[in-house]
Amino acid sequence: GDVDVGMEANHDDPLSIGVWTIPEMGYYGLTKEQAEKEGYSVVEGTARFDQCLRGRVFAPDGLCKLVVDEKEGTVLGCHLIGKEAAEMVHYGMALVKDGTSIFEILQTVYTAVTFHELFKEAALDANSKLDFGVEWQEIFGILQSECDVDFSEEYLREKFDAIDEDGSGELDEDEMRALFASMGRTVSKRVIANIMRLSDEDGNGTIDFGEFKAIFDKIACPRDEDEE
Repeated sequence: GDVDVGMEANHDDPLSIGVWTIPEMGYYGLTKEQAEKEGYSVVEGTARFDQCLRGRVFAPDGLCKLVVDEKEGTVLGCHLIGKEAAEMVHYGMALVKDGTSIFEILQTVYTAVTFHELFKEAALDANSKLDFGVEWQEIFGILQSECDVDFSEEYLREKFDAIDEDGSGELDEDEMRALFASMGRTVSKRVIANIMRLSDEDGNGTIDFGEFKAIFDKIACPRDEDEE
């Protein structure tokens, strides 16, 4: 028979809010303060309306802000003020409800000369504040571990020290590639070069153990509470 979708809806879901003032306002989801109160570590990505062509021409005064989970990159809240804000908030609501990440937003091609381009600009701004942003996503996809592998600090230190034959505490590109190979992971020169570029904060061409460990902390499978 016919399905009454209204009966299946969650009527406890929060509503998107539109305020038809001048300028308009719209919001859905968590603010930074609310997200932190719920235990999230977050960053905010913002875009001024004049950062898109339609905004520059028709309505330069306004702001689009995304509240983003720092760990997963998912959008937790969307806040808008400016022309069409009460319309655009429905897209922001969809991002939050679907658990969309800023990495997915950055891969989306938006129609030119629309206000929706602001969401990509805000995602770019949020991405710039992440320790492991969009450029890391391909690397993590290649290195993603199986959950039966325990990359403990002791294991990683043993592997690192075995390759660090001169005891400098730092590895260059060739040593990093050998290190991954010793862990059963054949990684291309291109990926290693990207790891070095993104991790080498002081620009000396090497990375230390802390930077190396941070990569595996990110890709490790979450541990069950019973195992801790």
